[in-house]
Amino acid sequence: SQCKRSGSMKIIEFESMNVTGTIPSELSSLQDLQQLYLEKGGLTGSIPPSLGDLTNLRVIDLNFNSLTGPIPKELGGSDRLVVLDLNDNYLSGDLSVLDDLPGLALIQLQDNAFTGIIPDVDLTNLLVFQTHGNELSGSMPQTYCGKLESNGGSLKSLTADCAEVECDCCTECGVGAVDDDTILEGPGNNEVPVDDDVVLVPSAMPSAQPSASIATAPIYSTEIQCCGMTAKEREENLQNVLKDVSDINLISDSFSPQGKAFNWLLYEDGVCMCPNDSSLVQRYVMAVFYFSTNGDSWTSCSADPEETDCEGGVRYLSPVDVCTWKGSQCKRSGSMKIIEFESMNVTGTIPSELSSLQDLQQLYLEKGGLTGSIPPSLGDLTNLRVIDLNFNSLTGPIPKELGGSDRLVVLDLNDNYLSGDLSVLDDLPGLALIQLQDNAFTGIIPDVDLTNLLVLQTHGNEL
Repeated sequence: SQCKRSGSMKIIEFESMNVTGTIPSELSSLQDLQQLYLEKGGLTGSIPPSLGDLTNLRVIDLNFNSLTGPIPKELGGSDRLVVLDLNDNYLSGDLSVLDDLPGLALIQLQDNAFTGIIPDVDLTNLLVFQTHGNELSGSMPQTYCGKLESNGGSLKSLTADCAEVECDCCTECGVGAVDDDTILEGPGNNEVPVDDDVVLVPSAMPSAQPSASIATAPIYSTEIQCCGMTAKEREENLQNVLKDVSDINLISDSFSPQGKAFNWLLYEDGVCMCPNDSSLVQRYVMAVFYFSTNGDSWTSCSADPEETDCEGGVRYLSPVDVCTWKGSQCKRSGSMKIIEFESMNVTGTIPSELSSLQDLQQLYLEKGGLTGSIPPSLGDLTNLRVIDLNFNSLTGPIPKELGGSDRLVVLDLNDNYLSGDLSVLDDLPGLALIQLQDNAFTGIIPDVDLTNLLVLQTHGNEL
């Protein structure tokens, strides 16, 4: 169970936990429920029609159970529904409910006992539509064929039993036609970030639903057309630029912070960035920072206005210049100068991509819950003056690469779990304030002529 900050139920998630019995109609009383995952169990009976009363529901994922009966026509009342994943049950009846669910992006109905024809519905957000392994007939509407990636659209997978359903455009035909992981892949977890004004869809198959982290990376409608390119051309060109900032495998992993940031840029960001935009890399890096530090859990100025307030600032991921986002300050030229967060529940890890902000001078990430190590790539920031990461849960040594930050004046790392020796101080002669207390450093204190030194605190270690 996961709840909203208000305390109302937001997500119910069970997978491979021997969840049997029936789905109770009383779930319809959870009016803020957005995601329902009851996968790979032994559920029997029918899908309660009352689920259609859940007007905030985005995801229904009931795959690999033993459910019977039709898809209730009442589900047409869930007009925000984006994912309908019902594959591998014993469901029957026709698919007419799709007429009333135009926002669907991922539809997995394969391996059931559905009959009738496939409705001709203009599903503008459609990414995956799998119908094989049923008793359907007729022909595949050309509306879906026109949405395939091969035709410049967003539809990645379109399947049917082509012997019964005439389909000359299906990506695969027949039972077991598609391996979910080959369409959209990557480890992550189940929470789909939801904004009332944006239609989102998880970028991996809910039938292969991942486990814990922060939020399933969103994939949104690729119907956005800008930069004078098709959606596919823009995606490829953006990826070509950003592969010099992040590992391409991370960008392609929709559950990594990098993949989440890339998908946000591509499908949700209200500022339609083009591959040749001078601010593209900076916008991408700040989005990576948001997802890497679990921005949805910040206590202020997270992307969702329902979850946090944002007094005196602009929310992260807002469709404005990143220089106006909370905690960000830029130079007159528009390049990032200062990142500053204190006591805002900034958790997760510090992304190495910050090293691409070449004009960054001050980095304050204080009094949060950051884990992992200090990225060695911060040493590439030759203009960096301040590193203040105190009161977190960082581990590992101070990277020797920080010796490349020859303008560094403040190194404030107290109250973490850092270890190793202090030899990096040999390469930082400009330091004026050094706070290393209450860590687990070992070895000796180096003899360095720090001509600007004002404060040197090393107590609470193993020196």
